[in-house]
Amino acid sequence: MRAILIDPEKRTISEIDFGGGLDNTLAVIGCHRFAAGSRPLTGSLLEGFDTLRVSDDYFEDRDPDPRYWFQVDANRDPPSSHPLAGRGLVVGIDERGEDCDARISVAELTSRITFTQRKFRGFEVSPGRGQIGDHLVELMKVDLKAPIIDGTEEEEK
Repeated sequence: MRAILIDPEKRTISEIDFGGGLDNTLAVIGCHRFAAGSRPLTGSLLEGFDTLRVSDDYFEDRDPDPRYWFQVDANRDPPSSHPLAGRGLVVGIDERGEDCDARISVAELTSRITFTQRKFRGFEVSPGRGQIGDHLVELMKVDLKAPIIDGTEEEEK
């Protein structure tokens, strides 16, 4: 089936022939677990959509720094994804929830991807409060600490 591979290290977006399923997804992305990396790229739940699959492995279990990242719709407010480390795989999902050909074109997807190089420095966790229905609850906000590396400055330690 038709899928699209996003490789931030090579800065390429290319169409591939994909066998579908869990094992093939893990092999193509190069991980042990995966998750949806953004909102659906096209379509709807009723008629099918394109989804982005990315590694859900712990950062500590991945290749050493520096890491290569990409983001979907970085110039939109809000963006369709946060910065994502490692490869991404775009596949179609049909109305029954099965893998199928990706509908989005390579040209359209390319116009929506921004590549960056970042160094992962951990997470920043901050407490907060929020409202769920009529209840005030304690919340935690988790942000990645992964500043952009532009290649001209010496990395801070």
